[in-house]
Amino acid sequence: YGSRLGHLIFDLDITAEHLRKALNVTAHIAYRGGIICFFNRNALNAHLVENTAKECGEYAHTRFWRGGIFTNANHQFGAVTRLPDLCIFLNTQNNILNQHTAVRDSAKMLIPTIGIVDSNCNPNLITYPIPGNDDTPSAIQLYCELFKQAIKRGKEERMRFLQENDN
Repeated sequence: YGSRLGHLIFDLDITAEHLRKALNVTAHIAYRGGIICFFNRNALNAHLVENTAKECGEYAHTRFWRGGIFTNANHQFGAVTRLPDLCIFLNTQNNILNQHTAVRDSAKMLIPTIGIVDSNCNPNLITYPIPGNDDTPSAIQLYCELFKQAIKRGKEERMRFLQENDN
């Protein structure tokens, strides 16, 4: 959007629009019974991300990601492995210079991705980029809460639909 006093400023209207789309996709994948995996490399927020995934019955990976885990899954795990249906990146970089390796692996395997894309990140490989701050714990907490609510709502609607059709 612009810059002020040396700080880059995001247009919050655009962020809100992209966030709505991403939450909608997340809820639909949860509704369809998809596997959702949260990714984060920031050690400060690792516990928060892991707890969020646990609370909504999904998965999280907050440690170092070896390349090829998605692309070479059958060899890595020794059996046919179901890959996630959606990857949510709360931090799209391993460090200040390198993009998270799982972003590239997800793109190679055509797994849709949602990513919080800060001003120092490349959004090209992210399916649903959300421009925003990925550094502060309060921002990550907000994103985690929103994604958790979207997943829970999707799963609740699925249960309601299944109960109505059983009768």
